[in-house]
Amino acid sequence: MADGPAESAPPSSDAALEPSDPLSALNMAFREAYASRRDAILASMGPVIAQIDDLLILRRGGQRLVGPARTRRYHELKVVAHVPLALHVLLSGRRGGVDPATRERLAGIQRIISAALEGLERRGFTQEQSARQRRVLEASAAILEQVLSAGGVSAEALSAYTRAQVPDILRNAEDAARDQIETMHATIEAWKQQMTPEELARLRAVVAVSHTARPGNVALQYFSVTLGETWEGRFDQEDLQPGKRVLASETSFDEGAAFALLATHVLDTSVGSRFFGEEIRLERDLLADAAERILARMFHKDPEPPATPDTPAPG
Repeated sequence: MADGPAESAPPSSDAALEPSDPLSALNMAFREAYASRRDAILASMGPVIAQIDDLLILRRGGQRLVGPARTRRYHELKVVAHVPLALHVLLSGRRGGVDPATRERLAGIQRIISAALEGLERRGFTQEQSARQRRVLEASAAILEQVLSAGGVSAEALSAYTRAQVPDILRNAEDAARDQIETMHATIEAWKQQMTPEELARLRAVVAVSHTARPGNVALQYFSVTLGETWEGRFDQEDLQPGKRVLASETSFDEGAAFALLATHVLDTSVGSRFFGEEIRLERDLLADAAERILARMFHKDPEPPATPDTPAPG
Protein backbone atom coordinates (compact mmCIF):
# COMPACT_ATOMS: atom_id res chain seq x y z
CA MET A 1 0.00 0.00 0.00
CA ALA A 2 1.34 3.44 -0.88
CA ASP A 3 2.16 5.80 1.92
CA GLY A 4 -0.12 8.77 2.50
CA PRO A 5 0.99 12.23 1.52
CA ALA A 6 3.81 13.58 3.63
CA GLU A 7 3.09 16.56 5.82
CA SER A 8 4.15 19.68 3.97
CA ALA A 9 6.17 22.43 5.59
CA PRO A 10 4.63 25.88 5.88
CA PRO A 11 5.02 27.77 2.60
CA SER A 12 8.04 30.03 2.48
CA SER A 13 7.85 33.60 1.25
CA ASP A 14 10.26 35.02 -1.30
CA ALA A 15 9.31 38.46 -0.02
CA ALA A 16 10.74 37.95 3.47
CA LEU A 17 14.18 39.38 4.19
CA GLU A 18 16.95 36.89 4.72
CA PRO A 19 18.29 36.80 8.29
CA SER A 20 21.71 37.77 6.94
CA ASP A 21 20.35 40.88 5.20
CA PRO A 22 21.52 44.07 6.96
CA LEU A 23 17.97 45.43 6.70
CA SER A 24 16.72 42.40 8.63
CA ALA A 25 19.26 43.20 11.35
CA LEU A 26 18.08 46.82 11.36
CA ASN A 27 14.49 45.68 11.81
CA MET A 28 15.49 43.52 14.76
CA ALA A 29 17.37 46.46 16.26
CA PHE A 30 14.21 48.59 15.93
CA ARG A 31 12.09 45.97 17.65
CA GLU A 32 14.57 45.59 20.49
CA ALA A 33 14.85 49.36 20.97
CA TYR A 34 11.06 49.72 20.99
CA ALA A 35 10.60 46.89 23.51
CA SER A 36 13.33 48.28 25.75
CA ARG A 37 11.79 51.76 25.78
CA ARG A 38 8.31 50.32 26.40
CA ASP A 39 9.58 48.34 29.39
CA ALA A 40 11.28 51.44 30.78
CA ILE A 41 8.04 53.43 30.44
CA LEU A 42 6.07 50.71 32.22
CA ALA A 43 8.59 50.65 35.07
CA SER A 44 8.32 54.42 35.52
CA MET A 45 4.55 54.71 35.23
CA GLY A 46 2.38 55.47 38.22
CA PRO A 47 -0.05 52.90 39.59
CA VAL A 48 -1.74 50.71 37.00
CA ILE A 49 -4.71 48.37 37.37
CA ALA A 50 -5.68 45.46 35.14
CA GLN A 51 -9.02 43.69 35.18
CA ILE A 52 -8.57 40.14 33.89
CA ASP A 53 -11.58 37.86 34.23
CA ASP A 54 -12.54 37.70 37.92
CA LEU A 55 -9.47 39.54 39.22
CA LEU A 56 -8.21 43.08 39.63
CA ILE A 57 -4.43 43.45 39.71
CA LEU A 58 -2.73 46.61 40.97
CA ARG A 59 0.93 47.36 40.33
CA ARG A 60 2.13 50.25 42.47
CA GLY A 61 5.62 51.15 43.55
CA GLY A 62 7.01 47.66 43.12
CA GLN A 63 4.00 46.07 44.82
CA ARG A 64 1.50 43.70 43.21
CA LEU A 65 -1.92 43.50 44.84
CA VAL A 66 -4.76 41.23 43.73
CA GLY A 67 -8.43 41.69 44.55
CA PRO A 68 -11.82 40.46 43.32
CA ALA A 69 -13.60 41.95 40.33
CA ARG A 70 -16.62 39.64 40.54
CA THR A 71 -18.18 37.14 42.92
CA ARG A 72 -19.58 33.69 42.25
CA ARG A 73 -23.04 35.21 42.00
CA TYR A 74 -21.99 36.90 38.74
CA HIS A 75 -21.26 33.53 37.13
CA GLU A 76 -24.38 31.83 38.52
CA LEU A 77 -26.60 34.50 37.00
CA LYS A 78 -24.84 34.45 33.63
CA VAL A 79 -24.90 30.65 33.36
CA VAL A 80 -28.66 30.50 33.86
CA ALA A 81 -29.12 33.30 31.32
CA HIS A 82 -27.07 31.28 28.83
CA VAL A 83 -29.33 28.21 28.99
CA PRO A 84 -32.03 29.56 26.62
CA LEU A 85 -29.31 30.76 24.23
CA ALA A 86 -27.73 27.31 24.24
CA LEU A 87 -31.04 25.65 23.38
CA HIS A 88 -31.75 28.23 20.70
CA VAL A 89 -28.47 27.62 18.87
CA LEU A 90 -28.93 23.86 19.10
CA LEU A 91 -32.53 23.85 17.88
CA SER A 92 -32.97 26.80 15.52
CA GLY A 93 -32.79 26.49 11.75
CA ARG A 94 -33.36 22.74 11.73
CA ARG A 95 -35.35 20.96 9.08
CA GLY A 96 -36.65 17.58 10.09
CA GLY A 97 -35.89 15.78 13.31
CA VAL A 98 -33.01 16.16 15.72
CA ASP A 99 -29.95 14.13 14.74
CA PRO A 100 -28.56 11.56 17.21
CA ALA A 101 -25.54 13.67 18.24
CA THR A 102 -27.69 16.70 19.03
CA ARG A 103 -30.24 14.53 20.80
CA GLU A 104 -27.52 13.15 23.05
CA ARG A 105 -26.28 16.66 23.78
CA LEU A 106 -29.79 17.86 24.62
CA ALA A 107 -30.35 14.91 26.92
CA GLY A 108 -27.14 15.79 28.73
CA ILE A 109 -28.30 19.38 29.20
CA GLN A 110 -31.62 18.09 30.49
CA ARG A 111 -29.85 16.07 33.18
CA ILE A 112 -27.71 19.05 34.19
CA ILE A 113 -30.77 21.31 34.45
CA SER A 114 -32.44 18.74 36.69
CA ALA A 115 -29.42 18.70 39.00
CA ALA A 116 -29.25 22.51 39.02
CA LEU A 117 -32.92 22.76 40.01
CA GLU A 118 -32.39 20.37 42.91
CA GLY A 119 -29.61 22.52 44.36
CA LEU A 120 -31.09 25.92 43.56
CA GLU A 121 -32.23 26.78 47.09
CA ARG A 122 -28.76 26.24 48.52
CA ARG A 123 -27.16 28.98 46.43
CA GLY A 124 -28.28 31.88 48.59
CA PHE A 125 -30.25 33.77 45.96
CA THR A 126 -32.79 36.32 47.09
CA GLN A 127 -36.35 35.08 46.92
CA GLU A 128 -36.95 36.98 43.68
CA GLN A 129 -33.68 35.78 42.12
CA SER A 130 -34.40 32.18 43.08
CA ALA A 131 -37.87 32.33 41.52
CA ARG A 132 -36.35 33.84 38.38
CA GLN A 133 -33.72 31.12 37.98
CA ARG A 134 -36.37 28.46 38.56
CA ARG A 135 -38.62 29.94 35.85
CA VAL A 136 -35.84 29.87 33.28
CA LEU A 137 -34.63 26.39 34.16
CA GLU A 138 -38.10 24.86 34.35
CA ALA A 139 -39.15 26.42 31.04
CA SER A 140 -35.94 25.07 29.50
CA ALA A 141 -36.56 21.61 30.95
CA ALA A 142 -40.09 21.67 29.55
CA ILE A 143 -39.04 22.44 25.97
CA LEU A 144 -36.30 19.84 26.20
CA GLU A 145 -38.87 17.26 27.25
CA GLN A 146 -40.99 18.25 24.26
CA VAL A 147 -38.06 18.01 21.85
CA LEU A 148 -36.83 14.67 23.15
CA SER A 149 -40.27 13.07 23.20
CA ALA A 150 -41.45 14.41 19.84
CA GLY A 151 -38.09 14.34 18.06
CA GLY A 152 -38.11 18.04 17.33
CA VAL A 153 -39.79 21.39 17.93
CA SER A 154 -41.62 23.78 15.65
CA ALA A 155 -40.10 27.16 14.86
CA GLU A 156 -43.15 28.80 16.44
CA ALA A 157 -42.78 26.90 19.71
CA LEU A 158 -39.05 27.62 19.89
CA SER A 159 -39.65 31.31 19.21
CA ALA A 160 -42.31 31.47 21.92
CA TYR A 161 -39.96 29.83 24.41
CA THR A 162 -37.00 32.12 23.66
CA ARG A 163 -39.06 35.32 23.73
CA ALA A 164 -40.63 34.34 27.04
CA GLN A 165 -37.18 34.10 28.64
CA VAL A 166 -36.01 37.58 27.61
CA PRO A 167 -37.31 39.50 30.69
CA ASP A 168 -35.60 37.09 33.10
CA ILE A 169 -32.40 37.02 31.02
CA LEU A 170 -32.21 40.82 31.16
CA ARG A 171 -32.87 40.85 34.92
CA ASN A 172 -30.03 38.36 35.38
CA ALA A 173 -27.81 40.61 33.26
CA GLU A 174 -28.74 43.58 35.47
CA ASP A 175 -27.86 41.69 38.65
CA ALA A 176 -24.61 40.35 37.15
CA ALA A 177 -23.54 43.86 36.13
CA ARG A 178 -24.37 45.14 39.63
CA ASP A 179 -22.30 42.35 41.19
CA GLN A 180 -19.26 43.23 39.09
CA ILE A 181 -19.55 47.00 39.53
CA GLU A 182 -20.05 46.81 43.30
CA THR A 183 -17.26 44.25 43.71
CA MET A 184 -14.82 46.26 41.61
CA HIS A 185 -15.77 49.48 43.39
CA ALA A 186 -15.12 48.00 46.84
CA THR A 187 -11.71 46.68 45.76
CA ILE A 188 -10.58 49.81 43.95
CA GLU A 189 -11.81 52.27 46.57
CA ALA A 190 -9.82 50.39 49.21
CA TRP A 191 -6.71 50.67 47.00
CA LYS A 192 -7.33 54.34 46.24
CA GLN A 193 -7.39 55.11 49.95
CA GLN A 194 -3.72 54.09 50.07
CA MET A 195 -2.68 56.34 47.17
CA THR A 196 -1.40 59.89 47.23
CA PRO A 197 -3.19 62.60 45.20
CA GLU A 198 -0.31 62.45 42.70
CA GLU A 199 -0.74 58.70 42.28
CA LEU A 200 -4.50 59.05 41.83
CA ALA A 201 -3.91 61.62 39.09
CA ARG A 202 -1.63 59.18 37.24
CA LEU A 203 -3.69 56.02 37.80
CA ARG A 204 -4.37 54.07 34.60
CA ALA A 205 -6.36 50.92 33.88
CA VAL A 206 -6.45 48.20 31.24
CA VAL A 207 -9.28 45.71 30.73
CA ALA A 208 -8.87 42.33 29.04
CA VAL A 209 -11.84 41.83 26.71
CA SER A 210 -12.93 39.70 23.80
CA HIS A 211 -13.53 41.72 20.65
CA THR A 212 -17.27 41.11 20.48
CA ALA A 213 -17.74 42.01 24.16
CA ARG A 214 -15.83 45.30 24.06
CA PRO A 215 -18.62 47.86 23.34
CA GLY A 216 -20.19 48.75 26.68
CA ASN A 217 -17.90 46.42 28.64
CA VAL A 218 -18.76 46.72 32.35
CA ALA A 219 -15.18 47.27 33.56
CA LEU A 220 -14.39 49.78 30.80
CA GLN A 221 -17.46 51.78 31.72
CA TYR A 222 -16.64 51.63 35.43
CA PHE A 223 -13.03 52.76 34.98
CA SER A 224 -14.11 55.53 32.60
CA VAL A 225 -16.38 56.94 35.31
CA THR A 226 -14.13 56.46 38.34
CA LEU A 227 -11.01 57.82 36.57
CA GLY A 228 -12.88 60.80 35.14
CA GLU A 229 -12.65 59.83 31.48
CA THR A 230 -15.27 60.43 28.79
CA TRP A 231 -18.37 58.40 29.53
CA GLU A 232 -21.66 58.87 27.74
CA GLY A 233 -23.57 55.91 29.10
CA ARG A 234 -25.52 53.80 26.66
CA PHE A 235 -23.81 52.88 23.39
CA ASP A 236 -20.50 54.42 24.48
CA GLN A 237 -17.76 52.53 22.68
CA GLU A 238 -14.92 53.66 24.98
CA ASP A 239 -12.84 54.66 21.94
CA LEU A 240 -9.13 55.25 22.46
CA GLN A 241 -8.40 58.97 22.50
CA PRO A 242 -5.40 61.15 23.43
CA GLY A 243 -4.81 61.04 27.17
CA LYS A 244 -7.13 58.11 27.74
CA ARG A 245 -6.31 56.41 31.02
CA VAL A 246 -8.48 53.38 30.26
CA LEU A 247 -7.58 50.87 27.54
CA ALA A 248 -9.10 47.64 26.24
CA SER A 249 -6.74 44.72 25.65
CA GLU A 250 -8.31 42.55 22.95
CA THR A 251 -5.25 40.48 22.14
CA SER A 252 -4.44 38.79 25.41
CA PHE A 253 -5.78 37.88 28.84
CA ASP A 254 -2.16 37.60 30.01
CA GLU A 255 -1.28 39.98 32.84
CA GLY A 256 2.11 41.00 31.44
CA ALA A 257 0.71 41.68 27.98
CA ALA A 258 -2.16 43.72 29.41
CA PHE A 259 0.17 46.01 31.35
CA ALA A 260 2.57 46.24 28.39
CA LEU A 261 -0.33 47.62 26.35
CA LEU A 262 -0.51 50.64 28.66
CA ALA A 263 3.17 51.39 28.10
CA THR A 264 2.77 50.82 24.36
CA HIS A 265 -0.04 53.38 24.28
CA VAL A 266 2.09 55.98 26.08
CA LEU A 267 5.05 55.34 23.75
CA ASP A 268 2.91 55.38 20.59
CA THR A 269 1.28 58.64 21.68
CA SER A 270 4.69 60.24 22.05
CA VAL A 271 5.94 58.91 18.71
CA GLY A 272 2.73 59.87 16.90
CA SER A 273 2.89 63.42 18.22
CA ARG A 274 6.60 63.83 17.47
CA PHE A 275 6.59 62.42 13.94
CA PHE A 276 3.11 63.17 12.63
CA GLY A 277 1.74 65.89 14.90
CA GLU A 278 -1.13 63.55 15.81
CA GLU A 279 -1.15 61.74 19.16
CA ILE A 280 -3.37 58.89 18.02
CA ARG A 281 -1.72 58.40 14.61
CA LEU A 282 -0.30 55.00 15.60
CA GLU A 283 -3.69 53.79 16.81
CA ARG A 284 -4.27 52.97 13.15
CA ASP A 285 -2.00 51.21 10.67
CA LEU A 286 0.83 53.42 9.43
CA LEU A 287 -0.20 52.41 5.89
CA ALA A 288 -3.90 53.19 6.49
CA ASP A 289 -4.15 56.63 4.88
CA ALA A 290 -2.12 55.59 1.85
CA ALA A 291 -4.29 52.50 1.42
CA GLU A 292 -7.45 54.67 1.46
CA ARG A 293 -6.06 56.97 -1.23
CA ILE A 294 -4.93 54.08 -3.44
CA LEU A 295 -8.18 52.12 -3.09
CA ALA A 296 -10.36 55.18 -3.65
CA ARG A 297 -8.58 55.92 -6.91
CA MET A 298 -8.44 52.27 -7.99
CA PHE A 299 -12.14 51.63 -7.42
CA HIS A 300 -13.41 55.21 -7.92
CA LYS A 301 -14.91 55.38 -4.48
CA ASP A 302 -16.28 58.41 -2.64
CA PRO A 303 -15.79 60.29 -0.39
CA GLU A 304 -12.40 61.72 -1.21
CA PRO A 305 -9.63 59.92 0.63
CA PRO A 306 -7.29 61.68 3.08
CA ALA A 307 -4.95 64.15 1.41
CA THR A 308 -1.32 63.27 1.08
CA PRO A 309 0.30 64.59 4.25
CA ASP A 310 2.84 67.36 4.16
CA THR A 311 4.63 66.30 7.30
CA PRO A 312 7.87 68.04 8.31
CA ALA A 313 10.79 65.80 9.14
CA PRO A 314 11.44 65.46 12.86
CA GLY A 315 13.90 68.05 14.08
